[in-house]
Amino acid sequence: MKNNIQFKKISSIFEYVGWLLKNHNHQNQQQDDIYRITEVKQSSSGSCKIAVQLIGKSIQIECTPEEIVADDRMLEGFSKKDVRSITYLACAQIKKPKYKIIVQEFCETLNRILFKLRGQNNDETIVKTANQISLDKNLINGLSREDMQSISYIAGYEHSQHEEK
Repeated sequence: MKNNIQFKKISSIFEYVGWLLKNHNHQNQQQDDIYRITEVKQSSSGSCKIAVQLIGKSIQIECTPEEIVADDRMLEGFSKKDVRSITYLACAQIKKPKYKIIVQEFCETLNRILFKLRGQNNDETIVKTANQISLDKNLINGLSREDMQSISYIAGYEHSQHEEK
C-alpha cells in the first residue's frame, strides 16, 4: 500500500513536470510570433500589399510580400500559417507579367503601330514599336503570352511589309 502511494506521487510529479514543459514550450512558441497579418490589399494595377501588425501594439505597417520574404528576420516573426500565406502571395506576384499592353495605335510618321505598355508595379508608361519591343529581352519576357504573341505578329507583319518596299 505504501509503495502504491509513492508510485502515485512519483507519477503525478512526472505528469506535472510534463505539463509544465508543454505549457512552457507553448508560451515560447506564442512569444516567437512578433507579427500578424491584418489585411491583404490588392490595388487596381494588380500589386499586393500586406498590412502587418506588431502583436501587442497598435502599430501597423504595409509591405509587399516580396519585401517580407526577402527579410529573414521579419519572416521568422510570423506564425507558420502567415508564412505560408506570405510565400504564396509572393510567388503569385512573381508569376504576374511585369508589363501590359494598354494601347495599340498606328503612327503615320513612322508607318508602324506603336504600343503603349504599362508597368504593373510602378505605373510607368513605355511607348515603342513592335520591333523595338521584340529586341528588348527585358520587355518581351515581362509580357503575358497573349501580349507577346500580338507584338510578335505585328513585328513580323511590319518587317515583311518593309522588305517588299
